[in-house]
Amino acid sequence: MINKLKIIPAAAAVLSALFLFSCATAAETGVGAVISGSPTPVYYGTGSGSTSIDAIQQAKKAAVKKAAEDLLGTAAAKAQKSEIEELFTSISDIEPFTVAGSMETLESSQDDGFYINLGVMVNLSVTASELRAADILGGQVDGREGNTYLLPDQAAPRVAKKPDKTETVQPAAAEEKSGGQESVEAPAEQPVYSDVTADELAIINDYLDSLMYMVYFDEDSSADPVLMRTAVVSANRYLKQNGFEYVDLSQIESIKADQRIVYEEETGESVSMIQWIAHKLNADIYIQISLDTSSRAENGNYYGSASALLNCYNASTAEGRGSAVYQTIPPAFSRISEADALSNAVSSAVYNGMQTAVAEAEKQTAEAAARGFKYSLNLMNTPDSKLIRDFEKRLERKVKSVKRISYSPEESVFEVYLIGDIMKLEDVIYDTAENVPGMEGLLLIMQRGSSITFDTGL
Repeated sequence: MINKLKIIPAAAAVLSALFLFSCATAAETGVGAVISGSPTPVYYGTGSGSTSIDAIQQAKKAAVKKAAEDLLGTAAAKAQKSEIEELFTSISDIEPFTVAGSMETLESSQDDGFYINLGVMVNLSVTASELRAADILGGQVDGREGNTYLLPDQAAPRVAKKPDKTETVQPAAAEEKSGGQESVEAPAEQPVYSDVTADELAIINDYLDSLMYMVYFDEDSSADPVLMRTAVVSANRYLKQNGFEYVDLSQIESIKADQRIVYEEETGESVSMIQWIAHKLNADIYIQISLDTSSRAENGNYYGSASALLNCYNASTAEGRGSAVYQTIPPAFSRISEADALSNAVSSAVYNGMQTAVAEAEKQTAEAAARGFKYSLNLMNTPDSKLIRDFEKRLERKVKSVKRISYSPEESVFEVYLIGDIMKLEDVIYDTAENVPGMEGLLLIMQRGSSITFDTGL
């Protein structure tokens, strides 16, 4: 999460030093008010045109214009409405007002013309400079040079529906699609549970609300590592803006660099290092991104296309939790370079694909949870097989299911599925044992993660 530092007027002299150590900070206006936010906040705009380039430019212009109005303040912007309109009408190239590679498409369509709804990071310094040059002043734009301009990210608009010109594509069929098509899977429907009580449903909903996500790229992919990092950053932006908990990319790379030996000793490389890291960082859902990109240059302009495949897994078991495919349409545009166009395309494809990926991951996770959370139950000292079988049958009535994995006079191992946490399972085991003659002395001797071990006392 972004840390926002509040600065009292006496601290204005050290503003620039604080900015170097913070992702977002606060600035003082000419009248002493404290402004919090970022020098490059995310703003949203829509645009349409006869070409995709025109639509993108108009949408970016709308986003920058809104940021300009917020810099000026409501009263000043209203009083100078015609001047603002004239300024933005005269701007032929909006790219310098935005941060390269930050564009994210929320929706797009192509019917009689092109339409796009996008988000982009606005360079407030450039925007304020143009306002000053046009003698449009107010709010943070007080006419003085050297000011630091800050605004919070604009709230993301709700997208009522996906573009009309889309089609659903399963990941396995991605290679069969022709170029230039955008694929969006419909959001997953809320699962219906026929064998879940109201209390159990509340537990499942609480569990879904607390899911921790971890996103990383396919390490076997031949895609440009820079684009892969862009993909992960874009996915994490989606998670952050929509209130999901997630593991930061820097945490993953720090563990990869520092704990490879520990990973090899603990796992013998029987699982992938990324899955091991996801489990180590308490992630519930791991999303792996694969990319297919292309770019071209035409008349001094640059275009990039990206197809993103997002595969979701249970971080502990590596069981699949759904997937999504998204391909950009129209191609992302840049006046800077093909690399910048590709960065825009990847950012857009992944950001949009995350909506379906997360919805599918939650749906399948909820369906799995409705069958019960999986726990490992170990009973030490089990010499009487009939007694242990009686215990197993009684336990079946109190949980979703029980599966015996192994038996010996020394130890019996079970897989238990229960809707509830490990503490609830402990209580259920004690309640069950009290009703099995001979097992009243059962005691807990160890609990680690989703594994719990008791001594029967036999």
